Amino acid sequence: MLLISNGRVLDPASGTDAPRDILLDGDRVAAIAPHGQLAERAHGSEMFDAKNLIVAPGFIDLHCHLREPGGESSETIETGTRAAARGGFTAVCPMPNTRPVNDNASLTRSIIERAAAVSTVRVWPIGAASIGSKGEALAEIAAMKQAGIVAVSDDGRPIATAKLLRQVMEYCRALDLPVIDHCEDSSLFAGAVMREGKQSRARRQSEGPARHLRSNAAPFHAHR
Repeated sequence: MLLISNGRVLDPASGTDAPRDILLDGDRVAAIAPHGQLAERAHGSEMFDAKNLIVAPGFIDLHCHLREPGGESSETIETGTRAAARGGFTAVCPMPNTRPVNDNASLTRSIIERAAAVSTVRVWPIGAASIGSKGEALAEIAAMKQAGIVAVSDDGRPIATAKLLRQVMEYCRALDLPVIDHCEDSSLFAGAVMREGKQSRARRQSEGPARHLRSNAAPFHAHR
């Protein structure tokens, strides 16, 4: 057994934010109590002094990029999950913008199988909402869910049209699957410029002259 003592325990589920000792029995929490109260029960256990440290449940990264397959020169499932573990994350949800895009059950299964072989944390893939994340047609969402995805998204791209977004949301509602959307509508700003106004003037003053601001421009949704 392992006794983690003197740590500041943060547990949102129970509302705990206090100094506590934690006794671990294998991979299970055997007991949590104020400092010193577990000494007798933990006699002979390995000790870890967590003074000035925070002890918390494992974090879950809902938006990460493991880049494998196709972008291994930047990151891999093995290196990305090692970094996650060092940061206190016990599960990660990699986005589908791999090469090729994770838009089918076969690729989803290969990611999960690769993670099972090399990952130090749980890997819960997010599948593409549309084929190739191109916004033209629905991806194999039901098959990907069966293979192991936990949500769908076209990642940095907005789901291309309101019609397709509605189809995705209706389809995923039936599957009880979350939709993660990059909230923009490209048709509202493509090729446009920013209209002169209070926000644009404040931004121009903070960043210097901006040649792209025109007082006679059409209305435009500015994203900060």
